[in-house]
Amino acid sequence: MATTSSTVRRNSLRYPGYDYSQPGAIFVTIRTHDRQRLFGSVVNGEVALSPPGVAAERYWLRIPERFPGAMVDSFVIMPDHVHGILLMGTDPNIEAGVSVPDIVGWFKVCMRSTYRKQVKDGMWLPYQAQLWQRSFNDRIIRNDREFEQIHDYIEANPARWQERYESRG
Repeated sequence: MATTSSTVRRNSLRYPGYDYSQPGAIFVTIRTHDRQRLFGSVVNGEVALSPPGVAAERYWLRIPERFPGAMVDSFVIMPDHVHGILLMGTDPNIEAGVSVPDIVGWFKVCMRSTYRKQVKDGMWLPYQAQLWQRSFNDRIIRNDREFEQIHDYIEANPARWQERYESRG
């Protein structure tokens, strides 16, 4: 498909041919639009969640309730993004059907709806333009070693964040 200056072609970030509803572990990153720092701050290597960050954590923890057969493992709500490992197909008695994009879509919609209501009620500061970046990033976790590396990456994310932003002055 040819593109013109008024049409931008976007490639899918999903792994071609992979069934995102099959059993397995997926590392997910969801970013705010333009990296807006809406969910809190990092203090002494720990995330101090803002009210929107608390809401994001609450929705993330509700994933297994909303999507039986999916579980959350390590995750962190950062000021401008969410990292998490989703375990799919954890209950063999539940028929597959829900996929990682379904879960991420639900999470984004819930957060956007809650955020808009809280802004309208004067409880939260508004975001600029839109809440979420288009789509999300994912990585299919292929083995135990990779799982542990990603788990460690998530756990160390707040400390790395603080080092990165403090070093910029």
